[in-house]
Amino acid sequence: MNEVQKPGGKRPAIIEAAVQVFSEKGYHNTRMEEVAVSAGIGKGTIYEYFDSKLHLFQAVMENSVQIYYDSIVPDETSGISFEERLHRLIESHVRFCQANRDLTRIVFWDTEIMDSELKDWFLSIRKEKENQLTEVIRQSIHKGELRQFDPYLMTVMLGGIITSLWGPITLDNWSIDAAELASSITDMIMQGVSA
Repeated sequence: MNEVQKPGGKRPAIIEAAVQVFSEKGYHNTRMEEVAVSAGIGKGTIYEYFDSKLHLFQAVMENSVQIYYDSIVPDETSGISFEERLHRLIESHVRFCQANRDLTRIVFWDTEIMDSELKDWFLSIRKEKENQLTEVIRQSIHKGELRQFDPYLMTVMLGGIITSLWGPITLDNWSIDAAELASSITDMIMQGVSA
């Protein structure tokens, strides 16, 4: 991005304040003065780190997406079943959405502001995560844990199910136990929904 490279400094405080203001007001309605007030700094200080509001938003998006993916990557999973992996993935996603409502709004809602460079970066990370999940599914089919089907189609379906949860949790303040919800969704996926 076109971010001015300054080590440490006030950058983390600016990004944290920007997350809060962008998530409350959206990109278009946010003024840099509001971010500065929220960060407890002067408006000019923001421009020492970021060239414009767009560049600040891009840094917030990049930071938010990285935090999200870092939080949902389960610990060592090589010795556990696909069902347990799925449960952990769903539960960690729900916990992230519950604990990071502001970040969740940024990651899943204001994506139309992204320029082509940020979109390409975001898509490359998403593709990498999709490839990892597709490979896990492929291995689970090979081990006989899952029946034969298109692993990529399953990846797309799981992605849709998991990401659709952010709206009710973040926008509607849906209060639900993450482990219980993960168990219910995992059961529906693994056992199907027919009687």
